[in-house]
Amino acid sequence: MSSEQIEGVIEHITYTKGVLGVVVCTTEGEPIRDSFQNLDRSLAQSYAVMAADLARQAACLFEPMKTHSFSCASESLRGAPRKKSVAAPPALPICESTVELLRVRTLLHEVIVRCSSEFLLVVVQEPVD
Repeated sequence: MSSEQIEGVIEHITYTKGVLGVVVCTTEGEPIRDSFQNLDRSLAQSYAVMAADLARQAACLFEPMKTHSFSCASESLRGAPRKKSVAAPPALPICESTVELLRVRTLLHEVIVRCSSEFLLVVVQEPVD
């Protein structure tokens, strides 16, 4: 994507109804570009750091999970329990998957974080009912 296309996408998101601002930052939380209307960049810096921390914590949360086999018990028509073994569907280990999207809603704002390997796209919008 060219820089003009990237700017066009950021502008399109920024002018969507309810969006308060957009921040593009590194995965370490360094803001690269933002579209907040105020000239004080501390707001963009705060959202960038928060999004990077949130993405890091979400990735760590899913890292230790392992797949388990399971069985379920069902009851027959007469009420006697009947054990039925069900094989777990083949699943990818959770550690191979990555966090792609985070959505956090507070009383004041809704923050959507789109994660990639190098960058984070943070959209701050008014909460939608």
